[in-house]
Amino acid sequence: MSNDRYELIDFGDGRKLESFAGHLVDRPCPAAMALTPHNPQRWNDADAYYDSQAKSWTHHQPWPSMLDVDCGTFRMPVRPTPFGHVGIFPEQFDNWRWLGSKLADPVDPQHALNLFGYTGASTMALVVAGYHVAHVDAAKPNVAATRHAALHNAIPDAPIRYLVDDAAKFAAREARRRRQYHTIVLDPPAYGHGPSGKAWRLERDLWPLLTDCLRLLDPGSFRLLITGHSPEVEAANVTDFLAGSGFLGRARDASGLLLESGRSQLKDKIGRSLDAGFYVRVQSRDQRPATHDARHANC
Repeated sequence: MSNDRYELIDFGDGRKLESFAGHLVDRPCPAAMALTPHNPQRWNDADAYYDSQAKSWTHHQPWPSMLDVDCGTFRMPVRPTPFGHVGIFPEQFDNWRWLGSKLADPVDPQHALNLFGYTGASTMALVVAGYHVAHVDAAKPNVAATRHAALHNAIPDAPIRYLVDDAAKFAAREARRRRQYHTIVLDPPAYGHGPSGKAWRLERDLWPLLTDCLRLLDPGSFRLLITGHSPEVEAANVTDFLAGSGFLGRARDASGLLLESGRSQLKDKIGRSLDAGFYVRVQSRDQRPATHDARHANC
């Protein structure tokens, strides 16, 4: 594997050992809690270690100032945050590839909405594919990081609306304005708090948000991506909700429908799979890509 890519080296005992362009990072991973590391000695080579209880990093080697990862059609800067994240979620690579599929000769500009956009990897995939993107995240540093990612990819003037806003409130306002989007991306947290301090719970709050998103989709040409990490909500719950809303039936009658759902996986060096949450992808048939780039199994 090229040394500018991501690689899952090992996982177990509630942690994962990852290579970000050759920089080895040891971080907590709840999905690996009941699993056993394959190569315990390899963990001694970690360049950085995150302690979730102390909420602090230990750097055995300096973090490279220009560290980034090749994600196929774009690159993402990788930097440690106080919460143990590094600015990129590699389990989303297949979704970035799906989002980044170029359409066959679109007549009009294609508009996308990225809710809970984090540091902008999905936004980069969409912009490089030719979409105009509204990037929404309640955290100002995340929106600033998305601007930096656009600059890093030499697209500082990309058609991106950078919006520091509550995702649910923004979607509700857009629905009242009767706005329409061709692609909507949702990667909501399992729980958290909005800018006003209101608690967010995926099992309770996803459904009214998803209702607004269905109102925002262009009924003649659309894609919808929903991902999540919660034991309270599975892909089947989402597809059942879509079916119950009548959306799937209307879409199928209008233009035909392609639907995929399942669990995202990361594979380590010996082929073991690490669960990384659910995904649901829905698209009208006229949104099939002109080409399909399947170069990488991981970003």
